[in-house]
Amino acid sequence: MNQGFQLMQPYWLGLIIPLWLYFFWWFRQTTKSSHSIADVNLPINNHYYHPLVKQLIESNSFTNNKKVVTQSWGKFWWLGSAISALIVALSHPIMVGERLPDPPPERDLVFLVDTSVSMQLKDYSLNGSPIKRMDLLKNLLNEFTVKMAGESISIIVFAEQPYLLVPLSNDESLIRRQLSRITTTLAGRYTAVGDALLLALKEANKQRQRHQTFILFTDVDNSLGKVTPQAAAQLVAENHIPIFTIAIGSTQQDKNKAVEGGLYQGVDLNLLNHLAEITGGKSYQANDSNAVKHALKNILEQRQNQAEIIPRYERESLYLYPLLFGLGLLLIWQLTRLLAQRGKAGV
Repeated sequence: MNQGFQLMQPYWLGLIIPLWLYFFWWFRQTTKSSHSIADVNLPINNHYYHPLVKQLIESNSFTNNKKVVTQSWGKFWWLGSAISALIVALSHPIMVGERLPDPPPERDLVFLVDTSVSMQLKDYSLNGSPIKRMDLLKNLLNEFTVKMAGESISIIVFAEQPYLLVPLSNDESLIRRQLSRITTTLAGRYTAVGDALLLALKEANKQRQRHQTFILFTDVDNSLGKVTPQAAAQLVAENHIPIFTIAIGSTQQDKNKAVEGGLYQGVDLNLLNHLAEITGGKSYQANDSNAVKHALKNILEQRQNQAEIIPRYERESLYLYPLLFGLGLLLIWQLTRLLAQRGKAGV
């Protein structure tokens, strides 16, 4: 867009020429109707006139007609200018200035958070103290939400059943408040990844015009549910939505390993890699809190909005100036007519 003066609705200007032609015709008709009374034949029967009376009438008529014509053409220019100014206001003139900074890329991020009972295991460490998988994840997602202020985020919690906790929203306070409510076993005790993916896909189809990204946080070992994760991932891939998986907890398959909080359960990293591969996403392993932060950062870098950003410019509307000018001319014209009528009434 070029900087400088522009008209947003220039087609209104097409009325100006017909307007002036109409006013010209109208005032021409007005001046023709003001014929000279000198053309009237004076009756001479039974009347006596001064020899110069006809010349006197002709002289007065010429003066009066000239005055009427001058007033009519004055109205012509006055009204024409007033209406033209109003038409210019309708064309919405603006002054385009400097280009504004581009907005940050918009993304729709769907967090699928596993709340199965195994998420209460304490196999992470924070400041030297053991911390539950769920508590670590909630803290990281809370920090992440603050950094992503303004972007749309949805949260789906799942275990045996999936539930939509937060529909797509850019309300940071709502998202953080709902994150704080997430607890283990909120949606059951065992994991059903496939069902969670189907719910996420169902919600995504309500927003087809949006560019969505699924981020799966889970410590899945053996997925249950009505549909297998692979079948659900295939449906997601058909809708061109990538799944980025983040494995929570260690991947060591030592079922006898005892950790604080219960019997150790590892993560099926092969399954998560396969889900990401099917949909064109990527899989990450969260060995510690820094790994989760790195995974989220890397996902955002890959899923930048690729749509062309329409440039935005500073704009100052100028329609008010011709509008006030046109209304001012009409107001003055009306006041002049009222004063003239009062003057005649006084006489």
